[in-house]
Amino acid sequence: MAISVVVETGAIIANANSYVTTAEIDTWIETNPHDSTWDDLTDAQKNGYCVMACRVLDEQIDWDGWQTDADQALDLPRSGMTDKNGNAIENDEIPTDVKNAQCELARLLVIADRTADADTAGFKEIGVGSIKLVINKADRVPVLADAVWNMIQWFGSKNNPKGISRVIRA
Repeated sequence: MAISVVVETGAIIANANSYVTTAEIDTWIETNPHDSTWDDLTDAQKNGYCVMACRVLDEQIDWDGWQTDADQALDLPRSGMTDKNGNAIENDEIPTDVKNAQCELARLLVIADRTADADTAGFKEIGVGSIKLVINKADRVPVLADAVWNMIQWFGSKNNPKGISRVIRA
């Protein structure tokens, strides 16, 4: 069964699963001269990547503020959010930077599955005879690309992995 994209407009759409339409992603990707993969996808594939990108954003980001309705399907819209200049974001608004980040993440998910475990997970080094490959665990591709994070860093923080605490100074 094909996935339908249901866009959260800020009106608390009960079954919303995206902050953007696939047409908005089409427009975003047209501005990137280095990408040609999106145009080759079927509409059903585009819908899947669109929804997955939204899901990944909501899983990876601890958004500032609080949901405007306890029953809303997605993490946004929110009350108590501000932009990079400290201006309040309306509690029925999905910030443009969040929409842009979802578009970029959808594009990147087409290129590679950023959510998959690394092929070398669990290995420190691999060797055959005199050939040895040493794994650099710090060189793994993050789920949330720097380009995506840089668009939305003003609206929250990255979810912290276990064992890492966030320091908040008063």
